[in-house]
Amino acid sequence: MLPKENLLAALRLEVPERIPTFEWFIDAAVTVPLCGSADPIDAAERLDIDAVNIRADYAKKWKDDKTFIDEWGSEKRLTDDVLPAAMGHPLADLAAQKNYGFPKPDAPERFKTLERAVKQYNGKRGVVLNLRDGFSDMRDILGYENALMGMVLDKPNFTALLNRVVDYNLTLAELAVKRFGIEVIATTDDVCNAKGTLMSPKTYREILYPAFKRVIEGYRSLGCFVIKHCDGNVLPLLDLWLEAGISCLNPVDPGGGLDMGVMKQHYGSKICLMGNIDCTGNLCSGTPEQVAEEVRVCIAKGGPGGLIVSSSNTIHHGVKPENYKAMLNELRRSIR
Repeated sequence: MLPKENLLAALRLEVPERIPTFEWFIDAAVTVPLCGSADPIDAAERLDIDAVNIRADYAKKWKDDKTFIDEWGSEKRLTDDVLPAAMGHPLADLAAQKNYGFPKPDAPERFKTLERAVKQYNGKRGVVLNLRDGFSDMRDILGYENALMGMVLDKPNFTALLNRVVDYNLTLAELAVKRFGIEVIATTDDVCNAKGTLMSPKTYREILYPAFKRVIEGYRSLGCFVIKHCDGNVLPLLDLWLEAGISCLNPVDPGGGLDMGVMKQHYGSKICLMGNIDCTGNLCSGTPEQVAEEVRVCIAKGGPGGLIVSSSNTIHHGVKPENYKAMLNELRRSIR
C-alpha cells in the first residue's frame, strides 16, 4: 500500500500494511536535524510520513519582525515553537458581528500550500485539509473570554456569528474537494482541558453542538473522512461527536486520562483512533527506547486496524529529534 492508502484504510477501520502516522504540525527544530528540511511538505516526504496537514493560507501584514496581523484581523506573534501566540482579536463587541467581514474563501492564494502538497505527492501521500468546526474560529475572532461569555450572555449574536463561521468553513471544504480532490478533513477545535469541558456539557449541547453537527455532516456529504481534534478529557462530549458523524478522534490524550485500550474497547468499532504518544513525556525527556516502547504499547492496545499513531498534540520545539525518529522507526516495524 502507498502511504495515502494506509491512512485511508485506517480511517475505514481496516488493517493497513503498516500503521499510518502524521502530525498537525512538526517544528522545524525537529525536522531540520532529521532530514535537513524546514518545509513540512518536503519533510514529510523525506521522513516517509503518511500524510501532511495543511491549513488555508492567509496574508500577513507585519508590524515588526515577529508580530503580524492576518486577514481575519487577528494579531499574532511568532514564538520559538511552530504555532504563533495570539496577541489581539478583531471583534471586541459581539453585537457588531454583522459588520465583521471574513476573508474571501476563494482568494487566489487561499490554497497555495495545499495545491503544492497535492502536486508534489501526486497521490502517494495523504493531504489533510485542516479546517474548523466552530468554537476555535469564535475564540480567534472574539478572544477566549468574550467567546465563552458571549455564548451565554448574547446567544443570538453568538449563534449568528457561529453559523457564519460554519458556512465559511463549508465553503472552503467544497472548494478544496472540487479543485484538489481532498478526501480527509481535520478540525482542530479545542473545547476541553484535562479535567473536562471548557463550558458545561449542557451549554455545549444547546449552543455549539447544532453548528458542530451541521459542519461535520457538511464535510461528510462532500465525501470526506473527518478527524476531530480536541485535547483533554473529551468523554463528556464524545457520544455527541459520534452522533454527528466524525470518522476519527485525535489525540486520545493521555494527559486527559484517556487510555488507548479502554478507548479501543468502547469506540474502536465505531471510529478510528489517533494518538496517543505523550508529547509532554518521553518524546521530550525520555530515551529513544522508551519512546519505541510507548509506540509498541499504543499499537498493541489500539491496533492493528482503525489506528493512526501520532503525538498527543504536535511534534513541538521541545521534542528531541532522536525520539521522534525512534517513534517513526518503530512504526516502520509495524508492517505486516
